[in-house]
Amino acid sequence: MRKTKGWFVCLFALVFFMGMVTAGFAAKQEAAPETQDTKTYFGHHVDGLEPVTIIYNSDSPNNTGGDASAMNFKALVEAESKGKIKIDLHRFGSLYKQLDIPRTLPIGTIHFGNINKGLLMSRETGYGPWIIAYIWKSPEHLLSVVTSPEWYEMENELAKGKWNLKPLVNTTIGNWDYWSKTPMNSLKDFGGKKVWTYGELASAYIGAWGGTPVMKSTGEMYMAYYKGTLNVISFTVAGYLSYKFFDAGKYWLHMPTYPPGAVGMHYNQDYMNLDKWKSLPTAYKKIILDALDLLTWWGTWEGIQMEKLAAHRLINQHGVVDCGISTNYPEEYEKIKKAAVEAGKKYVFKRGVTQQQWDNAQAILEKYADPKYNSKYSWYFKQAWAGADQRLKDVEKKIKAGQSWDEACGVYEAKHRVNQTAEEIKARCLSVPRIKWNWNYETRLQ
Repeated sequence: MRKTKGWFVCLFALVFFMGMVTAGFAAKQEAAPETQDTKTYFGHHVDGLEPVTIIYNSDSPNNTGGDASAMNFKALVEAESKGKIKIDLHRFGSLYKQLDIPRTLPIGTIHFGNINKGLLMSRETGYGPWIIAYIWKSPEHLLSVVTSPEWYEMENELAKGKWNLKPLVNTTIGNWDYWSKTPMNSLKDFGGKKVWTYGELASAYIGAWGGTPVMKSTGEMYMAYYKGTLNVISFTVAGYLSYKFFDAGKYWLHMPTYPPGAVGMHYNQDYMNLDKWKSLPTAYKKIILDALDLLTWWGTWEGIQMEKLAAHRLINQHGVVDCGISTNYPEEYEKIKKAAVEAGKKYVFKRGVTQQQWDNAQAILEKYADPKYNSKYSWYFKQAWAGADQRLKDVEKKIKAGQSWDEACGVYEAKHRVNQTAEEIKARCLSVPRIKWNWNYETRLQ
C-alpha cells in the first residue's frame, strides 16, 4: 500500500512538473516579440473638456488607401472624443493640393495634413541626409531606424524650428520603382533615356545614371509616356496598376528605391500646426496619436500585401515583363544605388547641408544597420509576406473558379474601408501586428 501511494505521489509530481514545463514553454512561444506594440488604445477621459475643430486637408483620390485613412481618422477621433473633436475634413484636394500644404499648414490656415519631407528642405536643409533614396540596407533597416528614439528627436527638432509643425506619425508609401517602354537591365541602359522626375533630387539620380530628367505633372504623365515623350517613369507598383500605365510601357525594371519587399516609412509624415497642437488638452492629443498609430500600422501591413498582389496582376493579367535588375542583376543594382546616393549627397550639400549634419545622420543609419537591431524586426516581415502569399492564393483560387480579376481582387480594395464605423475600424486595425515606436511619449505630447 505504501509503495502504491509513493508511486502515485511520484507520478503526480512528474505530471505536475511536465505540465508546468509545457505551460512555460507555451507561454514563451506565445510571448510577443519585444518590438511588437501591445499597448492598450483609447479610453481617454474627455468629460468637461471644451469642443474643438481641426481642419484636415487630404488630396488623396476617391476610394484610395489615403482617402480611406482620412475618413477612418475622422471616424475614430470623433467617436473616441464623444464628438468633442470635430474633424473638418476636406477630401480630394478640394481645399488645397499637396504642394500647398507646406504653405498653409505652418501658418494655421489648415491644422492637419500629410507632407512629403522633400518639400520641407526649402527652409530646413537638415532633412537632406534623411530623404536620399537607396540608403537602406534591408526592409528591417527602415523599421529599426524610423522607430528609433534618435529618429523622432530629429523629426521633432527639424519640424518645429523653421516650419512650426508637430510631427505626429510616419506614414507608409509603396516602394517606388522604375518602369520602361523598352527592356532594361543595366546602368548603361539609362543612357539617352528621357526619364520622368518629380523634383531636383530625383533629377540628380537620373543624371547620375546617364538619363535626361523630364518634369511632368502626374496628370500629364500618361500621355507623355504613351507617346514616347517619356521613355521611363517612376511609380509605385500599386500605382502603376491603378493608373493603367501598363498600357504605355510593359517593362518593370525592378530597381526599387527601398530594398525589395519593403515599404517606405521615412519620407511622408502626418503633421499638425504646432500652435494648434499645443492648444489641445492632453486627452485629445492621446486620442489623435492613438488613431494615427493604428492607421499607420494597418496601412503598412496592407501596403506590403497589396504591392505583391499588384505585381502579380501586372505580370499575369496585363503582360508586364519583370526585367529583374535587383533580383537577376544584383551587381547592376548596386551600381545604380551607389550612383544615386553619391548624386543625392552632392545635391543636398549644394542645398546647404553641412558635413556635420551628414555625419550625424550617417552615424544613426549605420548604427541601426547592425543585425542586432534589424533581427528584432524580422518577425514582422515574415508575417506580412506570409499574409501576402495567402492573399495571392485566395485570388488565384477565385480566378480558377471563374471569377474575373476585378471580382477576385475586389474584396481587398480600399473603397470597402472608406465608410466603416469607428468600431469596425478599430477591430480591423487591432487585428494586424503593429511595431512599437521607441519614441519618448512625453515628447510626442509636447
